[in-house]
Amino acid sequence: MKSTEQKKGCDCGCNRRQFIAATGTAAAGMFSLPMIKLFDSVFEPPKLSTKEGAIVKTVFFYPPSETFSKPPDGWWSWPGNTYDAEGHQRKYSEEIRKISSKLNMKVNINDKSVSNNEDAQKIVKEVELEKPDGLLLIMFYNNSLAQVDIVLEAAEKLGIPTVFYIGLGVKHGSIRNYQRPGIYFIQSLDNFEAIESGMRMINARKLLKQSVLLSIDNTKGRTESVEKFFGITTRPMLVDTYNKEFNSVIINNKAVEFLNKLKKESIEIRNVSQESFEYAVKAYFALKNLIEKENADAVTMNCLRVGLGRPCIGFSKLNNQLIPAICENDINAAYGQMIGQAVTGRPGFQHNPAYETEKNHYYASHCTCPTKMYGPDGNELKYLLTRYFHTNDGTCCIQVFWNPGDPVTMIHYYPGENPKLDVYSGIVVVSHQMPPAGGCSTNVEIEITNRTNATSVTGHHNLLFCGDFTKRFKDFAQLHKLQLSEPLI
Repeated sequence: MKSTEQKKGCDCGCNRRQFIAATGTAAAGMFSLPMIKLFDSVFEPPKLSTKEGAIVKTVFFYPPSETFSKPPDGWWSWPGNTYDAEGHQRKYSEEIRKISSKLNMKVNINDKSVSNNEDAQKIVKEVELEKPDGLLLIMFYNNSLAQVDIVLEAAEKLGIPTVFYIGLGVKHGSIRNYQRPGIYFIQSLDNFEAIESGMRMINARKLLKQSVLLSIDNTKGRTESVEKFFGITTRPMLVDTYNKEFNSVIINNKAVEFLNKLKKESIEIRNVSQESFEYAVKAYFALKNLIEKENADAVTMNCLRVGLGRPCIGFSKLNNQLIPAICENDINAAYGQMIGQAVTGRPGFQHNPAYETEKNHYYASHCTCPTKMYGPDGNELKYLLTRYFHTNDGTCCIQVFWNPGDPVTMIHYYPGENPKLDVYSGIVVVSHQMPPAGGCSTNVEIEITNRTNATSVTGHHNLLFCGDFTKRFKDFAQLHKLQLSEPLI
């Protein structure tokens, strides 16, 4: 009997009985196995396949300063004779290289600025030859618009998304012509955050095109498919395969540490059995293993009827690690999570919709939610561990408490021939205790701020992101010519 227990234990000699002993008091953090260093390690996310970052060609537009400084009657126009265009180019080039390194992109910066139409035509030929994933055009002289227009026309024909930046005070007059599909237009003062946002949006589409979504369902005969707009590959897998992987997971040191950390950092544990905790750990590591084996980047699963193998905790942890994980094999919601994480660098909360009609509020609720809603390096939201609300099997679920007053952004992506994106702005009101509130284990009530009536919010399994990203999603949609379902206000 003893040898059998040893086989089912971990690779360091810990059997299931010892595992239970080690994790049973973890909420208080009072017990650990000699070889386990609890609570201070960072769990590595699944090892994903290497992706090629976007290549962005960067071009500056202005005539050399000596063009105006040498002639006695030189006319500088805007931005004026105190504006050091060459110095600005050096500064901007350095910052852009930092951004590209941060985002694992490649930038090709033209050292020579474009000062006339002939220079602009040379850039067009380079773009046609190089076929970059995006363009970053930076203008430091009021009268360089004619040259920018030449390059923008070529980019439109080639279908290349373009970030067009004008320094504040460089141009006067209307800019509406440049706030059009295919262009993310910026007019601001040394706004490298906006430039980074534009580069991130270009990079997002490049990464999505190389991404694989693992779709776990028991429908036989499915084959790989490719989403038409972003090019995301969906790879089907049977639930039986997940079950086999789940059953093969050994409760080892990492599993013990994972569970102890999960318990210790919760504010409360409500009626969750040791068996349920053990199954929650196995589900996480089973999904992690399958993602690595399939070279996948995201996962969705028909999870409602898999009993204690339900991955509510596993999905929360994967999303914390920016591995998109979506319930109920909802492919469209998975696309939304993938898009949202790529655009914001934060995980979204997939949820069922409801409404507080007397307060004109929206009510989002689901049985799994990331705790790192501010991003992997941000603060963690408070959470408690509880039982799954909709069956009697006792699956371990999570209730995450959102911070009142936080801005939020909600999206829903509708794929197809003419894909659309819904975008909503809001503010967190409260996460209710359950009971008295009902629904799924995590809930958040929000005030919708860019619609007059909260009940006008449409879509099931929308994605809710913590932060004010409404403009960024709008800019993303415009840059990539993605239709917004309703105009934003």
